[in-house]
Amino acid sequence: MTSSIQTAVGYLLEREVRQTSNSNTPEGVNFSGCGLTTRLNLNAVWRQKVVHWYFTLVAALRRQHFTAVETSSSRTDNPFSRASVHAAVHFLDNYLMSLPSERALRYKRDRPAYQLLATTCLLLGMRLTQLDQIKEKEARKEETAGHHTLGEDLQGGLKRAKTHRTNMNEVSAPTVARTTSAGVAIPNAAAILRISAAPESMSEHDILFMVREMTGSASFPRSKVVTALHFIDALCGISTHASEDSPISLGPADTEDACRLTDATLRDTRFSGLRPSVLACAVVTHTLARSYSVNLSLAFLRRKVYHSIFGTEDDPLLQASVRKAESNLLGSIQVGAPPSRNRHAVPTTHLIPLEDE
Repeated sequence: MTSSIQTAVGYLLEREVRQTSNSNTPEGVNFSGCGLTTRLNLNAVWRQKVVHWYFTLVAALRRQHFTAVETSSSRTDNPFSRASVHAAVHFLDNYLMSLPSERALRYKRDRPAYQLLATTCLLLGMRLTQLDQIKEKEARKEETAGHHTLGEDLQGGLKRAKTHRTNMNEVSAPTVARTTSAGVAIPNAAAILRISAAPESMSEHDILFMVREMTGSASFPRSKVVTALHFIDALCGISTHASEDSPISLGPADTEDACRLTDATLRDTRFSGLRPSVLACAVVTHTLARSYSVNLSLAFLRRKVYHSIFGTEDDPLLQASVRKAESNLLGSIQVGAPPSRNRHAVPTTHLIPLEDE
């Protein structure tokens, strides 16, 4: 692997370890996600509707604010992208897992409460994505000027925790948006309610209260949220390569295939709680096995992708977790864009109808 890819993946693994070690869930986040899905399965139907609604609303906002076609990379120049959806689902799952059992059961029984939580998570997911894009642009400028190092950023993540929470807790968003080149403002709570045709019982005050509660909870991230999309991004290249004598590289078409497959995993609670690197490893292996640009055995691809992400030292438990994730992908996920990403799809009702379909 080239030094730049090694640096990018190593950086993400460092952040992932810090992210999971700071998790305050009852079981914690582990390699396999075992024990994490039981509570989330209580809301499996509602959760699937939430993911569909997230993609639908984000796609509608992207069409409203941008005319350019979205790039195949998950790291786009706007906050209305799949990255926002993955961050929102991260908030939703982690918050539910951090609650005491009795409080968590409320979100199984109380549809309006779950609607409010999911709407708040989307607002925070979009804001987090925008803040991360701002920081990445600033970091690239500093790196170009020779004033930024990777180590400084790793050390600064926790030091910026208070600022991070404060920025995420801003309710109006224009102060954040003014710093972006595109001048795009994240819709505030009132706008989200209006766009999503939310029930009248849900008010802007309710969302702002939930924002403060979530950003003040132990489950709220102290620094950048790392998802499987970031690992896929780190392996992007101008073309697909997976040979014995060259590093793993995903071309644009295979990158998009991997991102779509990762999108699809959001609907299945069996993938919740997995380390993002484990899910990315399984997704990239599956993508390369399907790729027209690659003609290599699955065993070779599996080993090559694993070493590209985790290094050359083999960990049997980690490998077993990746194999289990691969099996789940083959058994339950159909590769393809979620229906809500259709260019003509528009949100007409809130995420959970008054009556279950």
